Amino acid sequence: MEENIFFDYASTTPCCTAALEAIQEFSVKKFGNPSSKHSFGNMANTAIKEARLFFADIFNTQPEQILFTGSGSEANNLALYGICLDYLSKNLKNTFNSPPRILVSSIEHPSVKQTALSLSPYGIDVQCIPVNKNGQIKLEQFMDLITPQTLLVSIHQVNNIIGSLLPVEELARIAKTKCPSLIFHTDAVQAFGKVQTARAPSTLDLTKIDLVSLSAHKIEGPKGVGALIVLNEKLLHSGLRPLIWGGGQEQGFRSGTQNPGLISAFKIASQKAVAEQDQVTRHTLALRNYLLASLKNKKLLTANLDSPLRLNSPLDTQISVPHIINLSAPGFPSGPWAKLLEEKNCIVSTGSACGSRKEESDEVLLAIGLSPKNQASQAIRISFSMRNTLQEIDILTNAIESTLNQMARLA
Repeated sequence: MEENIFFDYASTTPCCTAALEAIQEFSVKKFGNPSSKHSFGNMANTAIKEARLFFADIFNTQPEQILFTGSGSEANNLALYGICLDYLSKNLKNTFNSPPRILVSSIEHPSVKQTALSLSPYGIDVQCIPVNKNGQIKLEQFMDLITPQTLLVSIHQVNNIIGSLLPVEELARIAKTKCPSLIFHTDAVQAFGKVQTARAPSTLDLTKIDLVSLSAHKIEGPKGVGALIVLNEKLLHSGLRPLIWGGGQEQGFRSGTQNPGLISAFKIASQKAVAEQDQVTRHTLALRNYLLASLKNKKLLTANLDSPLRLNSPLDTQISVPHIINLSAPGFPSGPWAKLLEEKNCIVSTGSACGSRKEESDEVLLAIGLSPKNQASQAIRISFSMRNTLQEIDILTNAIESTLNQMARLA
């Protein structure tokens, strides 16, 4: 049996060897509780301190501004709930004539969008910012949505479905010209280690971003660990409320015994990702260009309206990342299409891993204007890493051609 070729690296990645070794070391040998004062605990605590120092250096912060979480989704929840619950707790006796407002882009990851919408019953005015066909924020509508009551804006840096790259630092700056007091959060889970991510203010980098979410398993680190980077140090003292209470770990913002193996492995994977970032960009861009050229050579992707395939991702490198590409096959549902490709040993995705089991059109594709009965329900996502080769792209291209012909016969 032929080995499957993985083209779903936007959903997750395998652990690199060094990260795996760290997990094993702290699970078997240095297994102490990092809160314990004995030597075993000190070894575990030292590993977490070293990881915190690494991320603090990357983001130009103090170590205490790095809050380790159980995932990128938890980091997003801590950012949104943490800001809003703190505000509500301080204004519990007030009746909101003008309720506090949250803005999220209409193409946000579910861990941001659903979290924001879940706050509506508590009196938060949640608004979704419209985007254009390339997944870019519509600036005029964005500015119209910003009011003096705007408490929080959350816009991700890279979209996980179509690969749009959003200028979050510029969007944060624009937003704060109209409402200086708002908090700006960005989900950088798909961006970190692949594109430049916001750092804390310095004389050279005057970012207006306050909070950044990360996840380890997107960059060859383990599942089960992420981080919320508090670029705005003031939020550690006022404005951010914990979700998990208990022993006071992570500066009190995320109680619970830390896993030094996962955190150390996150650091190791991040070191590798940051060092290889430019190389990854060049490699995945070459893969994407080769795939598109091959599909065009086979007449599967043309400029005609009756083209067998439609491209849903932007290609301009200023507004997109090369490791994610989204394609539709009008007339053919995405589920069976992806399954047939898997039978030909090519693993692709029908969307976000957090929602790909739902039998409905992807909200991101609807938000960029695709028809729910056409492209939006008939799309697959292909995502690359350094592990993919041009030879694998040839196999994928042939598999796509064969699958389209097979589905046409069945239809």
